[in-house]
Amino acid sequence: MGFIRILKKFSASFIFCGLSACSTFVTYTGNDLPDDKVATIHCYSRYYFVYIESCRFQAVDGLRPSVSEMFGNTSKILPGSHWIEIAFEKYFGGGGGVTDVCAFDMDFESSAVYQVKAHSLTTEISHLAKHGHRGFYGGSMDIEITKPSGVREVRRIQATCNPFGGSMCRKDNDCVHHPDIKCFPQDGFPFGQCRFKDPSQ
Repeated sequence: MGFIRILKKFSASFIFCGLSACSTFVTYTGNDLPDDKVATIHCYSRYYFVYIESCRFQAVDGLRPSVSEMFGNTSKILPGSHWIEIAFEKYFGGGGGVTDVCAFDMDFESSAVYQVKAHSLTTEISHLAKHGHRGFYGGSMDIEITKPSGVREVRRIQATCNPFGGSMCRKDNDCVHHPDIKCFPQDGFPFGQCRFKDPSQ
């Protein structure tokens, strides 16, 4: 019975992930631009028999994807410096979810393709230590860059991470638009955290 429940859960996950893989998070306004005018960044999805590991984009410069774009694994970005927020997820058997949300700064080049490497995220604290942990911690991940010339390189990117979800920010407008949600700076980190303000404020 439990095995059937697991198969049903994973069948639904595969269908949903297959549909969402076609969506692209476009972070600029106006008409669609050709790939030689934008940078393309991909997250990853890895599916095993009873195990799924993936990442998805939560924000680019504070812009949040629409519902139709939320679970896609590709984003189109104008060239220049941007900050990216990514949610990392793991599912095993009948459970799982977001393990880390990480944000980082990076310079992007038009015509270049950026790929977050699967299983490359490492964090300063262990997975077990994240349970009950409050606050941010450091992390890093590998991103493979394919230049317009075709040359490839892998760059290790330093990131700010938060356990099991949440949103990062640099200003209030980077958070979900709600009168009681603000961006709170975090000492020692380049990003703040979106959360409800104190009712007394």
